[in-house]
Amino acid sequence: MNSKRILNFTNIILAKKKHPFVIEIDHDYSLIVIKSVLEDFRLAYFLNQVFDIALKKDDFHLDFHNKKGEFAVFSYENINTSEYWSLIANKQVVDKEENGNEYNMFAEISNTYILIPEEKKADYFLKIENNTHNITTIIKKINSIHRVITSYEINPNDLKSKDLLIFGEQTIMDI
Repeated sequence: MNSKRILNFTNIILAKKKHPFVIEIDHDYSLIVIKSVLEDFRLAYFLNQVFDIALKKDDFHLDFHNKKGEFAVFSYENINTSEYWSLIANKQVVDKEENGNEYNMFAEISNTYILIPEEKKADYFLKIENNTHNITTIIKKINSIHRVITSYEINPNDLKSKDLLIFGEQTIMDI
């Protein structure tokens, strides 16, 4: 997928004149939705086994000020092929204890936060940059993992919130 999205910022003032400011964001990666009941670290472990890679939990989580929740990221870089794999959690369940419920003195309430709302049923995204493998083969291998319900490729350009999936080892978006 070779496509670029252009963002225009028309109110940038330089030398007392308004100049358009254009940023190109490249969405050149494969994106796979994974639906699974596995916890993130277990799914990363099984992906490592199936693909002979080494996904490791990053020191950062995707954490956005306009969204509640922190979304775990596991990544792996193949130096030989320049492939960069990222396993990104799409959901986070946060338990809150609330005092005083009409049925129960201490009721547990949980909130589920979604990173990409267009794919509410997705539990994880597998983002592969500079992919050198056949995507159909990758999906078949993911679907062979016990407790993975399904996986399928989606076009990131069809997502309104695709920019939330743009991050790097050194860059954390602050939206």
